[in-house]
Amino acid sequence: MGSSGLLTTNLIRMKKYKIIYADPAWKYNDKQNTPKLGGAVKHYQTMTIKELCNLPVKCLTEDNAVLFIWTTSPLLEETFAVIKAWGFKYKSSFVWDKIKHNMGHYNSVRHELLLICTKGSCTPEIKKLFDSVVSIERTEHSKKPKYFADLIDTLYPSGNRIELFARDVKQGWDVWGNEVESSVAL
Repeated sequence: MGSSGLLTTNLIRMKKYKIIYADPAWKYNDKQNTPKLGGAVKHYQTMTIKELCNLPVKCLTEDNAVLFIWTTSPLLEETFAVIKAWGFKYKSSFVWDKIKHNMGHYNSVRHELLLICTKGSCTPEIKKLFDSVVSIERTEHSKKPKYFADLIDTLYPSGNRIELFARDVKQGWDVWGNEVESSVAL
């Protein structure tokens, strides 16, 4: 994604969003150089916590909005700085059990966390409780299962929605990211 310097500052006419789904391009401190293994930087351009915090997400949201943000165990603490900078408060989470083994420094980290955060009042429109632990085998590096976007669409069937750091276009969603032609300029 590069740095926040790539972003435009003309936000006055920017569309406002109720639903934000983000899979940030987290920058890790690991120095993995093994050809078969590798950190995020081998797969896509990453951003520092400061760069992520400086994204103008706060300006894109309605007064009452929900953020679904992906994070990993090593970056969990830093994620809360991003959540706060974007104007949200943490509420709950989903755990994606990837089933397959993943390398880690302290354990085999085979899960990712999808944190649910709100700004104002934005409880789900549909009162359906999904299980907080979802087991779906991982595929490509960092590719998230479609299940989670469908879950968000089920809980929040109305309102403007945007996926940040998108890899593909989803029907009914605006997208922003360098792996897909963005429908919005941040």
